Amino acid sequence: MKLSYSAISSYETCPLQYRLRYVDGRPALPSPALSFGNSLHKALEWFYSVPTPDPCPLPDLLDYLDQCWSSDGYSSPEEETKYFCQAKSALEIYYRKYAGDFRVPAALEHRFKIDVGICELSGVIDRLDKDPEGGFEIIDYKTNRRLPPAWRLEKDLQLTIYHIAAGRIWDIAPEKVTFHYLLMNHRHTLQVTPDRARRALEEIKDVVRSIEAEHFDPCENSLCPWCDFLGECPLLKDNPPPARRPAAPPLDVGQAVDELVATHKQVANCLSRIEGLKGIVEGYLSKHSLDRVGGSRGVAYMDEDGVLTWGEADETIDKNSINGLI
Repeated sequence: MKLSYSAISSYETCPLQYRLRYVDGRPALPSPALSFGNSLHKALEWFYSVPTPDPCPLPDLLDYLDQCWSSDGYSSPEEETKYFCQAKSALEIYYRKYAGDFRVPAALEHRFKIDVGICELSGVIDRLDKDPEGGFEIIDYKTNRRLPPAWRLEKDLQLTIYHIAAGRIWDIAPEKVTFHYLLMNHRHTLQVTPDRARRALEEIKDVVRSIEAEHFDPCENSLCPWCDFLGECPLLKDNPPPARRPAAPPLDVGQAVDELVATHKQVANCLSRIEGLKGIVEGYLSKHSLDRVGGSRGVAYMDEDGVLTWGEADETIDKNSINGLI
């Protein structure tokens, strides 16, 4: 059997939810939380991926956040903007606190699969640091808007699984494993003892046995209002709780004005660069009597009206998209 921490956590929260998602293969619905978390993870992966001992400037990190930002799952441009500004703020705070102690990680976004006998465990280690004294620390970023109680983090399986994986992959026993809550700028550090690892494997074994026995009864819990499958739950489908959607983070009008000014400047700069690039491509096509030219990421061509049109190589080029409006 193949499992991940997310799958195990899903089963322990609600076996029916696990079955629908991991056995029946039902995808998770797009949501602000997923897009927000993925975007921050990508930005920090980029920040630490430089092969130099010095961090990039903060503006470069914020520019990359803009490039990697996912717009999926937001209900409106206003909601998305509030989340984007919160992500920028979190990165600014992170940079001010940690850029001075920047070190190239020992590993970054490392995907693993390990056989622990009872199942195959997979996951992604966000970051593995090595300190000047030679000690290792596993870092896992969290983008929750609320900090879980310490007792819950102490019982959580995720970092224990990652600690076990580090031993199998690199033959090391990290001295520390840390949840880093980006929005609160809070680190919760644990130590994984041999007894803790043994108890974690026993807990995973219990989950595996229950899944193999096809125990998929629903379990009502505090997360039900956020479940993607409320309409199919035999416990709640006839009287479901109101579906919950986290409120967008606050954004005061002064911040909105500042972001509006900054974004307008970025757009103006982009439009200016687009005009320059159009001139280069049009000049090349004219000089070589061509009507089409390609790069590694897309194509550009002159349409029947003599207008330069472009797009990614695998997309349907729409003249009503931005390239047709400039």
